[in-house]
Amino acid sequence: MFISILSASAFNRRYKQVNAEEADTTEVTPYKKPTGDATKFLGIWLTSGYTLQPNENTYIEVGQTKTLSGNAGRSMLTYWATILYVNKKYQWYKSTDGKNWTKVSSKDSGDKKTMPVTPTEVGTTYYQLDTYFQTAGLIGATASHLYSNVATVHAVPEPVNAQKVTVTVDDDYLYNSTNDLVNIETVAHAHPDPVNFTGAVTWSISDTNLATIDEETGEITANTGRRAGVVTVYATLHNPDGSIIKGETDITIGGGLENQTVKAGETATFALQGNIGELDEDGDDGYTIKWYKEDPITHTRTQVQKDKPQALSYTIPDTTLDDDGTLIVAIISMSYGGRPYSYTTNDAYLYVTPEGGPDIEMTNIMKNETFDDGTNTDNMLFGVNNGDTVTYTDTVTNNSTSGTLTDATYTLPLHNNTKIASVQLDGKELSSSSYSFKKNDTTGATDLTIPGLNFKINESHKIQVNTTVDSIEKKETFSTVPYIAGKADGKTDYQKVGRGNTINYELDTITITNTENIDYGVINAVSNKTILYRQDKLNNPYNIIDIDDTRRVKSSIGLYVRQKSELISGNNILSGYLEYHENGVAQDLRATDVEVSRTDDEQALSSQSWNKEEGVLLHMDPQINSSGIYTTKLEWTIADSL
Repeated sequence: MFISILSASAFNRRYKQVNAEEADTTEVTPYKKPTGDATKFLGIWLTSGYTLQPNENTYIEVGQTKTLSGNAGRSMLTYWATILYVNKKYQWYKSTDGKNWTKVSSKDSGDKKTMPVTPTEVGTTYYQLDTYFQTAGLIGATASHLYSNVATVHAVPEPVNAQKVTVTVDDDYLYNSTNDLVNIETVAHAHPDPVNFTGAVTWSISDTNLATIDEETGEITANTGRRAGVVTVYATLHNPDGSIIKGETDITIGGGLENQTVKAGETATFALQGNIGELDEDGDDGYTIKWYKEDPITHTRTQVQKDKPQALSYTIPDTTLDDDGTLIVAIISMSYGGRPYSYTTNDAYLYVTPEGGPDIEMTNIMKNETFDDGTNTDNMLFGVNNGDTVTYTDTVTNNSTSGTLTDATYTLPLHNNTKIASVQLDGKELSSSSYSFKKNDTTGATDLTIPGLNFKINESHKIQVNTTVDSIEKKETFSTVPYIAGKADGKTDYQKVGRGNTINYELDTITITNTENIDYGVINAVSNKTILYRQDKLNNPYNIIDIDDTRRVKSSIGLYVRQKSELISGNNILSGYLEYHENGVAQDLRATDVEVSRTDDEQALSSQSWNKEEGVLLHMDPQINSSGIYTTKLEWTIADSL
């Protein structure tokens, strides 16, 4: 057991605070030594600390209310060492003289992450937040106490309006993945002018499909569904006189790499995005980054710059038209605390535009005519099922003022077994003899090709392919890139690729994908324990049962469990049985199917993990048991009702 003891008496750091009215200084001794901000490598917490510090200075008109907020988290190593401490708790402390501190009572929201403050008289009050973690139960053990910086609240007699505001964020790039190695969270900050603004600040964001924001604290969380784009974060300052001041800034949401467009002969650089964190330049951090380039048509992948295993970017010098459409991907690997982590970025495309000759631009989009839950984009579809109608539209334009493209063939790779309803060129439906549709043995896809296309100067053609999804047998993701190839000015070979298309196929079902065997360890022949708990490796955050709910229409549904037979070892029956425990109530699993979880309408059924004292536990009767390995079977059922 590892025990860390911090001595508070050894710390007496002095904080200088300036009173807005008197301009005097006050020496402040914190309640406890501030823990500081958390440090990360990408999404891995290297040290415990704060991600949201309470504002250093807050100005409030006497009798009015504003809030203080703070939030912190544990390092990955501390998390695993204190994994049973599952409940995050908060406690605020305050001082009026900067030396003597008292606990803020729960009736004044002193045990909340966000605490309202309403001063009754002019003066200065200091606050500090303790964020800690507690085991389950009414009186649980505590660990990992993390202390914020000191926050100073100035209670002033008169209101002060803001004239303008600047908005910043801790990270201007967030990842759109559930992977532990990447960062999906950041915090926005409002900087009013003047700084002693006494009004309130609220937060909003332009696209909640890409990211969400806490309207009080400014904490931002990116989507984890791989949706990418740019969101605008808005701070709204509500002045005491009723006027509104707004400020904004942008955040990019993505998979780690961004597409690059250059002219032939120029250099293209792909750099790992986001706030990387504290990397050791001497290469002692235990991480590697492998870079790969991939042909967009054959999907042949080659590792590049093998001699630079920790390079944060990859550069292609002197690009040519042959590089157009090249895919770049990076794989980040790291070992931390004895655990391996790995993340693969999104595919980023290199687009090379020509100097002279034809200048072909492809604007390709997809649309699911049957279903769209609001998350689809022009080049990424979600929740596509058998029977859906998917339309592919591509406008191919020659932007050149001097070059032409002749004898060109347009190729659209499609998922195998896709059914073609119709193909149109410039609004006219083509006969089946005007295009071909056959399997490409190199790529594994089925290519739809339209030959005989010509592009004069500034000429364009619009291609539309109407399809029906068919014979999808499992949840899968299919990525492809349309392209066109022909003769530049009737002489040299020329090829141009479009934007990458990604379709996420699902089966409109709900399935149990995995169930874990439950182990209660070794017990004595006569046990003096009434309830036996699962092994730690079977407790939160590890799932006992994994569920994949890809239903298109999500009606209320329940998950049930039942013990099918006695616990037996050979001819011996154990004097015990399984119970389901939740909120202090135990239900015998032999008697009936017990409801473990139920969803509301439009809610997905989640996988299940439990804290130590909840879920399926073993109830023992005080009787002698023969030695042996006792087993039974649990039956899991998903149903509207039982």
